[in-house]
Amino acid sequence: MDLFGLLTFIGVFCVFDAIRRLNNNVLNQTEEIRKLREDLRQGNKN
Repeated sequence: MDLFGLLTFIGVFCVFDAIRRLNNNVLNQTEEIRKLREDLRQGNKN
């Protein structure tokens, strides 16, 4: 039973870690899109 509990804990940890990494990637991409939009706005004004 201890092995099952350990494997369950590791599985849950891996899922949360994957969600955290995905969230960080989405945040980074959102920041890049924001920078690109700002660059495009400045380019159109010139």
